[in-house]
Amino acid sequence: MLKVKFFIKNPKEVSNSIYVRVRAGRKLDLVSTTKEVTNLSDWNSEEGYLLESFKELKNGKMVDRRGAEIKKRILENTKVNYRLSELRKEIEDVYKASETFNAQTLKGLIFPVVIETEDLSKQSFVDYFETFINSKGSSISEDYVTKVNSIKAIIERYSKFKKLKDLLLMDIDTDFKNDFEKYCLNVEKYSANYFERNFKFIKTILYHAQANGYPIYHGLSRIKCVTEKTMFVILTPQELELIEESKFSDEHLEAAKDWLLISCYSGQRISDFMRFNTSMITKKYILDKEKYFIEFVQEKTKKQMLLPLHEKIIKILEKRDWDFPRKMSEPRYNEHIKKVCEYVGIDEEVEGSLSIEEGKDSKQKIQTLKSKNKRRKVKGMYPKYKLISSHTGRRSFASNNFGTIPTPLLMRATGHSSEAMLLKYIGKIEEQQSLALAEYL
Repeated sequence: MLKVKFFIKNPKEVSNSIYVRVRAGRKLDLVSTTKEVTNLSDWNSEEGYLLESFKELKNGKMVDRRGAEIKKRILENTKVNYRLSELRKEIEDVYKASETFNAQTLKGLIFPVVIETEDLSKQSFVDYFETFINSKGSSISEDYVTKVNSIKAIIERYSKFKKLKDLLLMDIDTDFKNDFEKYCLNVEKYSANYFERNFKFIKTILYHAQANGYPIYHGLSRIKCVTEKTMFVILTPQELELIEESKFSDEHLEAAKDWLLISCYSGQRISDFMRFNTSMITKKYILDKEKYFIEFVQEKTKKQMLLPLHEKIIKILEKRDWDFPRKMSEPRYNEHIKKVCEYVGIDEEVEGSLSIEEGKDSKQKIQTLKSKNKRRKVKGMYPKYKLISSHTGRRSFASNNFGTIPTPLLMRATGHSSEAMLLKYIGKIEEQQSLALAEYL
C-alpha cells in the first residue's frame, strides 16, 4: 500500500523546506524535497500539514486568534496545503498507472520540466503564408499557390517600401488596411477591385491562422473595402453569328476563332476548354434523341462536370473531322481573338478598362506581358475588340443565357456556387433587385 507523507527534516530551524516521503512496503522508499517551505510555528508535525487556525488562551479558554496578520498567514498556509494535497494525488495516480516508479519519476512530478512555448502573438504575417500553403497539401492547384505567393510578394514590397522590420498577424488591422490600400492604389497602381479581392484573400489567411490558435485583430470582420462597378464586355448572339460566318486563311486565327466560339457556347474557363479533347466526349440519349456530352474536372474548382455540347460546338467538331482546334497559350489566344474580332468589324466604341504601360498614352500599344509596377488599368472608351480576352467567352455564355436557362442549371454549367456569385459575375445584381422591388410597387 502506498503511503505519502510530508515532513520537515530539522525541527530546530525556524524556516524549513517541506519534504515528501513515498513508501510502498519494502520495495519503495523515496524521499525528496518539495517546492514548499514553512515556518516551524506553522507546521503540524503529527498531521503533516500547515496549520489553518491558531489558538490562544484568553480568559481561561482557547480561542481562535484574529487580526489581519493571522488571516494572511492562514490564507498562505491554506494555499500551500492545497498544493501539497494535489501533489499527493498526483503521486498516487502516477504510481497506480506506472509499471516503474522511481526517484526520477518523483522528481519529475515535483519539478516538471518547463517547456518554453511559442509566443503566438509574435507570428510573422509573411511567414504564415508558407504555413497556409503547406496546410492545404495537395488539395490546391498550382494557380492557387501562385495567387497566394503573388499576394505575399505585394506584402513584402509594401513592407520594404514602408521600411517595416516585421509585420505580425496582429498588425493586420484597420490602420494597416487603410495604409496598404493607399500603397496599392498609388504605388502599385492597382484598381480598387483588385485590392478588394486581394484583401479578402488576406482575411481568409488570417481566419485560417485564428483557427489554428494564433491571435488576430478582433475587428477584422468589420473591415470593409470599397469596390468599383466592374466593366466588362460580352459578345452578343449577333456578334457570335458574325464570327461564326467568317473564315480566315491564317490557320492560327481560324483556330482562335473556333476556340472563342467554343468558350462562348460552353461557358468554361480557358484552363478548362483549352484541355478539351474528343476522348472526353460521351454519347447519351435524352428523350430518344442522341446528345453529346463532354466530361472533365474543372481546374480551378475541382468540380466534376458533365456538360452537354452545344450544337455550335458539334458543328466545329464536324468541320474539323471530329477534332478540337490545336492548342495555344493564353497570351497567344488573347492576341489572336482580338484580331478575329477586329477583322469581322466588332469595333464600336465601348466603355472599359485596359492595362496600359505606365507613362504611355492610352491610345498607344497595349502591353501583353505585365512588368512589375509598370502597368495600370485605365478607364475609357475603346474599340470593343481591344477589350476581348479569354474571359469574354465565359461571361458571354452566362449573360446570353441568363433568363433563358433556369438559373440553377446555368450555375451548374458555369461552376458558380451561389446565385449571388453568378449575378455579380454578369452584373445583374442591381437589375435583379430593381425587378424584385417592382413586384412590391
